[in-house]
Amino acid sequence: MMFDLKRVDFSKVLKDVTLRKPLIYHMTNGVAMSEQAHLALAIGASPVMSLYPGEAAELVSAADVLLVNIGTPSREGIEAMFVAAREACELGKPAILDPVGYGATKMRVDLVNRLLDTKAFRVIKGNGAEISLLGGQEAQVRGVDSMDSPRTALAVKTLALKHDCIAVATGPTDYVSDGKDVYALRRGHEWLTLLSGSGCYVGTMMAAYMSVTEPLIAAMTALALMSVASEVAAMKSDGPGTFRANLFDILHDFSLNPSSFDMPIWEKLEI
Repeated sequence: MMFDLKRVDFSKVLKDVTLRKPLIYHMTNGVAMSEQAHLALAIGASPVMSLYPGEAAELVSAADVLLVNIGTPSREGIEAMFVAAREACELGKPAILDPVGYGATKMRVDLVNRLLDTKAFRVIKGNGAEISLLGGQEAQVRGVDSMDSPRTALAVKTLALKHDCIAVATGPTDYVSDGKDVYALRRGHEWLTLLSGSGCYVGTMMAAYMSVTEPLIAAMTALALMSVASEVAAMKSDGPGTFRANLFDILHDFSLNPSSFDMPIWEKLEI
């Protein structure tokens, strides 16, 4: 679908989430689970968390959006992810995949590839290294952290085209592609890298916005809002601890007062 970004009312996306209060089914990692729940509530959404296979299909049916984050995998959790992904695909529920640590181990590579085979995911969101590797480019990964990804812009376009989805790579520069165009945003504060789970926060935001708008707009809104909020939070903070608290407050304030959020300009790249 083609969009004239100049005509998109991004503040309406924030408002619509607070009005709808979408239920986001998080299948996420133990490191960030509670943080993502708090973040979902702060922006006006409602979180539910479960990695139990026996209720996964029911929760997908009840939820507005499915978010699968493979950060801390377990045998039972992996089984539940496949149940949920297949149910989301069958029901046509929007779903987002966060391939945490893709490339770090063979198990994670195989897991992500098999999840993508379900054809359930409208958005694939990861850091620069994860998305570069998924898009067929070279990158360095240490644990679940991005080390180096020199051709991320090309990778997001390749990945989006391959899986007919929106591909998102986060980092000092964020990249988003629908397989045709590639957009870049160079904003945000470096203290985001000092919060374990800050990338997971963005996944929760994208999921919330996917409940009220197209995946491309949802991804761009989430990344831009996080970037701007991090810059404002840093000006009020003494370090990463106060930064985290201020970040949540500012995201909450923007969500309640969407007209106060000015969407930064995304650069359209020639790739």
